[in-house]
Amino acid sequence: MQTVLSHDGWTRADGVAVRGRAFEDGQLLEGPSLAARLSETRKSDAPLEAVAALAADLEGFFAAVIEDGDATSLVADGAGSIPLYYGPDGTVSNRGRVVREALEAATDPVAESEFLLTRYVTGPETIWSGVYTTQPGEVVRIDGDGITRRTYREYWPAGPEDERANESANPRASLESALETALDRLECVAGNRPVVVPLSGGYDSRLLASALVERDREVIGFTFGRSGHPDVELSREIADRLGIRWEFRDYDESTWREWYRGPEGRRYEREAFGGDALPFLAEWPAVRELVADGRLPTDALYCPGHTVATPSERLPRFVGERERSEDSSVGCGPAVDADDDALDRELIDPTLEDLVDYVLERHYALWEWADERFEDAARERIRQGLLGDRDPSAVADPATVAAAYERWEWRGRMATFTNGDLRVYEDAGLDWWLPLWDPAYVRAWERVPLAARRGKGLHADLARERYQRVADVPDERAGLTDRTLSPADRHLALVRHSPIRQFTERNGDWEPPFLAPRSAWSEPGSHPLAWYGIVDDDVLEALPAFRNLYALRTLAATGRLDLEDASGPIPDRSTIRLPSDG
Repeated sequence: MQTVLSHDGWTRADGVAVRGRAFEDGQLLEGPSLAARLSETRKSDAPLEAVAALAADLEGFFAAVIEDGDATSLVADGAGSIPLYYGPDGTVSNRGRVVREALEAATDPVAESEFLLTRYVTGPETIWSGVYTTQPGEVVRIDGDGITRRTYREYWPAGPEDERANESANPRASLESALETALDRLECVAGNRPVVVPLSGGYDSRLLASALVERDREVIGFTFGRSGHPDVELSREIADRLGIRWEFRDYDESTWREWYRGPEGRRYEREAFGGDALPFLAEWPAVRELVADGRLPTDALYCPGHTVATPSERLPRFVGERERSEDSSVGCGPAVDADDDALDRELIDPTLEDLVDYVLERHYALWEWADERFEDAARERIRQGLLGDRDPSAVADPATVAAAYERWEWRGRMATFTNGDLRVYEDAGLDWWLPLWDPAYVRAWERVPLAARRGKGLHADLARERYQRVADVPDERAGLTDRTLSPADRHLALVRHSPIRQFTERNGDWEPPFLAPRSAWSEPGSHPLAWYGIVDDDVLEALPAFRNLYALRTLAATGRLDLEDASGPIPDRSTIRLPSDG
């Protein structure tokens, strides 16, 4: 067995390697204190159970490797914030490629097919056969008997069985109380340091920034993309109204080519790809450039607005449910695609099999495909992600079907792809925390009934109310999102909220350079992040039917497409043949 941990943040003591921080009974544990606490489990006669029981008491964002003779135990927090990869031979690393190279592993056809169609892998597998990743809320033990996995922290937001009981419990008050607990912990971790929030036009980062300003914290917001993009202009307005410093990094295609194709871009793509999800790319250049220019501090705590509420925003609509209006919003960072609105989705019956169909249709869609063998395998993988250890009979009505879907998003998408953006901050040598994934907030959100979770409803209400109170803005402005910002507001935002930037950001021109409507964002030249600059123009032109950048990057990550060379293989149709098809 060998353990290879390549990040500077690991602390090794008493047979334990640990990264991150956790609270136990109100006490903050980190570094040696957290390692010592975990090391106590090595004395147990039932080490797997002992590690799982202790991990369930730890509230924070951490990962651990516990070596005990010929056995190794791995621990992941409930958000899967720090990856740990492993193989059956006992090789462990925070980088999947290390384990792959140790095993000389070939690719796994089913997992690789799933990755090509979704940009992530939903189970413990990676695209490399025999290389696994620790799942959120999971303890893994590797010993002479093989691999044993134990989930110590589940996520099943079915709400209360008795809706009337929940009314007396007041879910709004519980959620507000949990938010304050999460913020208390954030402040404990931050100490006297400023807090940096990637500020978008959605509700998540707005809630976080407003709540911290209300606590008199020093908050710095930043965003990125093209000036005039709704996310950029609303972020500008929110920062101005909150009275916080705001930094912006403009994107264009030529600088994307320099960033992505340069040595740092190639290194980041290689190191951040563990075989289970595409490396997060959107804010990578902005963070690096703003830190290098001294516009963002290195001695701050960086707090993305990723939140447990996001899966609730993407819920399907169920037959028989009472219809209600939903606010669709982008969460923690600028929008990168013109995702369809939840209100436009077809109704589905609240059954397990209809939910499997929905997930397959909605999420396995980067490419068109036809492969019966993979479809059978994918359906089984989806069922496992929806149910966990539950019997299929546990999913039988809108509340439990919704819970199953949100569980699938928690383990399959949020903890792999979305929370993978933390590698961006680590790559720049920055410290981070996830306040809206704090276990206290997760538990409170689990108890919110379905009607109030839809569209992140109750979470969005808190964001609007907190922002309105702190910034003293009218209700209609407090509720604006990137989807509802008017064209006039896009034109006037700079001169209203940061006019001094007009001569630096737009060379004196008041009209925004980016005014493309959302319907045009799928076109490379009209994308709000301009990130199609990483793809050679000849490659884009040779593609017979345009696919989004995620689809092109999954091909590139698996060696099926060279984004910079049109002389190599390029798909000649929008339908691809999957590895599972032989």
